[in-house]
Amino acid sequence: MKLREIDAYARLPLPIAAAKGNELVLEDGRRVLDLYGGHCVNTLGAGDPGLGRVIAEQWQRLSFATNLLDHAPRKAFLEAFEPTLPPCDDGWSVFVTNSGAEANENALKLALAFTKRHKVVFFKGAFHGRTAAAAAVSDTKLAAFPTTPFDAVKLPWNDIELASKALDSSVGAVILEPYQSLAGVTEPSAEFLATLRRLCDRTGALLIFDEVQTGNGRLGTPWASQHLGVVPDAFTTAKGAAGGLPIGLTVARTKMAAAVPGKLFGSTFGGGPLVLAAAAEVARRIASPGFLENVRATSAALRQAASRGPIERVRGAGLLLGLVVKPELKASVVRDQLLEQGVLVGTSDDPQVLRLSPALTLVPADAARLASALEALEVRA
Repeated sequence: MKLREIDAYARLPLPIAAAKGNELVLEDGRRVLDLYGGHCVNTLGAGDPGLGRVIAEQWQRLSFATNLLDHAPRKAFLEAFEPTLPPCDDGWSVFVTNSGAEANENALKLALAFTKRHKVVFFKGAFHGRTAAAAAVSDTKLAAFPTTPFDAVKLPWNDIELASKALDSSVGAVILEPYQSLAGVTEPSAEFLATLRRLCDRTGALLIFDEVQTGNGRLGTPWASQHLGVVPDAFTTAKGAAGGLPIGLTVARTKMAAAVPGKLFGSTFGGGPLVLAAAAEVARRIASPGFLENVRATSAALRQAASRGPIERVRGAGLLLGLVVKPELKASVVRDQLLEQGVLVGTSDDPQVLRLSPALTLVPADAARLASALEALEVRA
């Protein structure tokens, strides 16, 4: 009998031998420009030497320790992470786990414990994870669980009128991705976010931003709240926060975090020294001079590069971009054609939208390869 993997992923026919920086190296030696970035994970690119040194040194010094013990990487992470945070009068508190789903579970757990309520509002197109609470507030084709752990109310995206009617004193939390990545990088209106903030303030519900993909500098600011001008009560992140090692972060206003029992949370691997050493390095790099300026400049270059061939328009911000293909085309077909031209991009739940989420170390000059690939498709068509 031969062991089989559960058939969960539709893998691309791409025999990868190695990766370096923003390129994938195939078994036959060909190089592919990686504009998918491991799905927002490879913040500093593949094989970043600085991050590699940090991980290697920490592994030799202290690879793992139980959370019953303190260690230097925890302090170093808090010191590096704090300067990136949005303004907050009473400060922020953080809890470390291993994934975005866990981070969202803890944010919801905190919100319902703090408000002592049982209802959560989420939005059409949302994806917050595959665990019980995270799946309950995700708009997926298949139901992950037969029942939800709380009352979950789904509202249309950007619908201010329905949100105003739905948010009352029974709602404990409103959770949203500032840009809905899997849905096709759908954008929020400024009025929509401002209204949600105002409604949460009025009703006592907690506003939660799921920044698993939009955080860690991806929008050209450390966090979406700094880009969009609305600060939540809690936010989460994961994916790129440790540059390729598993991590989940739940960040909440200190007065709210302090009001719920600390033993509500726990994690065996979360907050270990190795991953926190990596996360501290990522936070330091994001805050370093010129880093976010490069993200914004590269975003502008990619937008310009995408204004050709099969692309009708571009949406999103920073290095989370949605390329909307022309109505007669399918994004998956364009994705495959671009791969033939040596450029890897992602798709989404919207069959008309490609996604770009490259490493934040991509530079404006790299956008020329996307432009050339799209022009080649235009010629072929």
